[in-house]
Amino acid sequence: MTVADCLDALRSDIPGCQVAAFGDVAAHLILKASHDKAMPRERLDNLCAEAARCFVATESLGDPKATTQDSIVLTAQDMRIYVRAQGRVDFICLLCPLDCDPQLVVPKGIAALTKMAGDA
Repeated sequence: MTVADCLDALRSDIPGCQVAAFGDVAAHLILKASHDKAMPRERLDNLCAEAARCFVATESLGDPKATTQDSIVLTAQDMRIYVRAQGRVDFICLLCPLDCDPQLVVPKGIAALTKMAGDA
């Protein structure tokens, strides 16, 4: 399964998910994204920059024994969920509706990331 296939499957598995993206915080790039509507590159770049800021902030606050790291950003329009394996630069970004359940979404993001990292 390709990265694009994994992202499409992940987005379709989360009701109302607008974007499922795979990025690299060190390169400051969203490498691949799945979305219905046209998504300007600038918006993807902004999501990547936000993910980088979130991961820096949670590194000092998180459990040093944790194998994964996640951050949730709430805006007036959506919920942004970022997940990555501890210490890695690749991550998943999920742009979800405000009523989604992060306790259900985060494990799906981690599973997809693990699958993609294993295939990479």
